[in-house]
Amino acid sequence: MSKFGNLSHSIEDYLKAIYELQQYNSPVTTNVLANKMDYAPASVTGMLKKMSANSPVLVKYKSYKGVVLTSTGEKIALEIIRHHRLIELYLIEALGYKSDQVHIEAEKLEHVISEELEDRIAVFLGDPIVDPHGEPIPTKDGRVSGNDELG
Repeated sequence: MSKFGNLSHSIEDYLKAIYELQQYNSPVTTNVLANKMDYAPASVTGMLKKMSANSPVLVKYKSYKGVVLTSTGEKIALEIIRHHRLIELYLIEALGYKSDQVHIEAEKLEHVISEELEDRIAVFLGDPIVDPHGEPIPTKDGRVSGNDELG
């Protein structure tokens, strides 16, 4: 559960997807985001308008221009990504899952683990810096390996 409030799983999924797409091209277009999430572009547009208007403002969205995360949106996205990647590694290291089995489980669990459980998993795993797929695990304070800026 996000330390930033009770956001829906759907909003957290949007933030994570936007963050991942922003690494390749920013701003992220509605069509690219819709394709990644397998939603209709009109549905994505509606959610982006909501996320850019409600408090806290999580994205900056302009029709026909695209979307970028605000600093708050980026911090939340990195927290969710941290949860996901720690869970994947934990499932493999502690529970013996195969690497091709962990993604779906992590998708479910990333939204609901507490900060305490996140901390315990990280300590148990020796504060890892990469997940089982070689992707960097964001730090607790929102930094990503090779990135000097906050998340």
